[in-house]
This record gives sequence, structure tokens and C-alpha cells, in this order.
Amino acid sequence: MNKPIIGRREWFSIPEHGVDWVRGKIDTGARSSSLHATDIEPFERNGAEWVRFNTIDELECEAPVVFVKRVKSSNGILSKRYFIEITAQTLDDEEHELLVSLASRASMKCPLLLGRRALTRFLVDCSRSHLLGKF
Repeated sequence: MNKPIIGRREWFSIPEHGVDWVRGKIDTGARSSSLHATDIEPFERNGAEWVRFNTIDELECEAPVVFVKRVKSSNGILSKRYFIEITAQTLDDEEHELLVSLASRASMKCPLLLGRRALTRFLVDCSRSHLLGKF
């Protein structure tokens, strides 16, 4: 088992949505991952469900919806969430396919949160940050 070790925060880019390097919080207590999004608007394209949203730096994005689910936030509030797939790149030039829910993380320091489902390919050293590289 040769899993990379990551810290409690790492840098990620999401090139397919025009997102340059942003801080991602590693949260072993969260089940799913989440990407900052506002103005979330579902629509249909060629018979499939898609979602349009603004993300980091107000970038306008569109993506096919994988599924919709009610998710309980860390403060216990249930909300309807759209889940999409993204490809996140780390500073060590690795690409990782992630399933993320779209939610406002405006009040959070990190616009991307990686939960347990995304962390199965990593080992986490919670005492350190930015083990995959620093700016």
C-alpha cells in the first residue's frame, strides 16, 4: 500500500472549472466532500440533469449532476445538495477524481473540503499542512 501522506490542509486546483490553486481542508469527520458554490441552478441538457453555479472568485461553471441528496451539515441542518464529479490536481501533479456536493462555504477558510470518501487514497497526518507542496 503506497498511499501519499497529506496534511490537514492541502492546495488543489480544478482546471476543468477554471479554479486555480485553493486551499482544501481535510476532514476525516465529514463523510462527503464539498466545493464552494453559490447561485446554484439546476437545468436540463439533452435529457440529463445539469447544474449551473458560481464558484471560487465568482467563476461561472456547469456540470452534470451525479445525484441529489439531503445532507446534514456540521451544525445539524439538513439541506438539498447537488453532487458533481470534479478532477482536482495537487501540487505534486497528481489528479484525483472527486465526488463533491455544492454548498456555500463563503464563511469557511477553505473553499474545498475533502471528506472520508475522498480520503481512502491518502494517509492523513493531522499535525501538519501542505505536505504535497507549498506556494
